[in-house]
Amino acid sequence: MKSVIISLFTLSLLFIISCGSNETPTIVKETATHKIQKKWEVFTINATGNTMQDMMYDLKNITVKEGSWVRVILKNDGIDPAMVHNIVFVNYGTRKELAQKAFEAGLENEYIPKDSNLIAASKLAQPGETVILEFKAPAKGNYEFFCSYPGHSQKMRGYFFVK
Repeated sequence: MKSVIISLFTLSLLFIISCGSNETPTIVKETATHKIQKKWEVFTINATGNTMQDMMYDLKNITVKEGSWVRVILKNDGIDPAMVHNIVFVNYGTRKELAQKAFEAGLENEYIPKDSNLIAASKLAQPGETVILEFKAPAKGNYEFFCSYPGHSQKMRGYFFVK
């Protein structure tokens, strides 16, 4: 009987969440001892432009709360086949070093370096494609984000603040 009640509660909760609201999405998972909640902070970032000169992210700064879950929806608005993008979050001051390591990691690793300064990285988005990156916000502080596709990190970058 208890499992039927839990199942009905879960289905009801999913129905309520799927109906939508203007509030930050919250996922509730019930365990035997307590409820676990994930509070999401959701951002849509458009990668625009079709040349090396005009490519950019349309969002330059992201601010989240410590401990929150971050969902980044990266939309590649480009149409030129050379405009392949991703988004990589790193410790402040390591962008240039990690951009070089990303180049060395190569396409087979989607230009994502293995490095302790890497916080999170999306897969590559081809022109017209959308990718989603989800991760838990790190400790309070200042961080950076950039596109690690070769040659893109100088123009496609921004700051990630955790409060």
